[in-house]
Amino acid sequence: MKELEKIIYEEQYTEMGLGEIDSMTPVNIKGRYGGIHEGEARTKYYNILERDNEHEKDREEKEDEILEMIKNGEDPNQEAFGPWAECTIKVDRVQKVERGGTTVRYRALVIGGNGNGAAGFGIGKALSPNEAIVKACKHCKRNVFYVDRYLNTGLSYDLAGKHNSCKVVLRAVRPDYGLHGHPLICEILKHAGITDATSKSHGNRNPYNVVYATFKALMTHESLEEIALKRGKKLMNLQRARRLGI
Repeated sequence: MKELEKIIYEEQYTEMGLGEIDSMTPVNIKGRYGGIHEGEARTKYYNILERDNEHEKDREEKEDEILEMIKNGEDPNQEAFGPWAECTIKVDRVQKVERGGTTVRYRALVIGGNGNGAAGFGIGKALSPNEAIVKACKHCKRNVFYVDRYLNTGLSYDLAGKHNSCKVVLRAVRPDYGLHGHPLICEILKHAGITDATSKSHGNRNPYNVVYATFKALMTHESLEEIALKRGKKLMNLQRARRLGI
């Protein structure tokens, strides 16, 4: 590709009768680099072509790897998200009244996560329950949320989220305390890798409302490093502060 680009570049200016290539600076190169020396411009031009060719080659190799994983029956998302696990929460039979009659479909709610700070949920509709679950699983892998956990197990502080008339409260607890509270919220926290928390839901406990409110609460979570950075403070644990006499 580099040789082909060089030939095209030389033929363009030879056929137009603009003189020798070495005696002029092409307009596109001059405009791009602000009128620098023609030799430097041409060198940078070829470097850009070479870099683009390398990127194209890497992209093709990555696509080939993904195709090989799909042919072998492996999930390409496993490499990005780790050992991904999913759980079907609910499958409903829904109806829609139209002019031609009533259309019956199925709706599935699925949650998933890798147990290492990433979790998501998905909703899928189809003409059969199995197809709805497959659609929801695909949506779940695209709809992923990331949580910075405290000591890789818990929360830094209490969280609250609200969706419609459902309010979810997540309380931070000491390490090795475990998960207590609403079973569905505990399942979501387990998929996200949070093993120490207490949960409570108020209002309408519809599974869809609970899932939305829980993820809204998790999205308000910030790590201690982010809080210290926003406040312009230096983060230091108590043991080190006592050792330094602060």
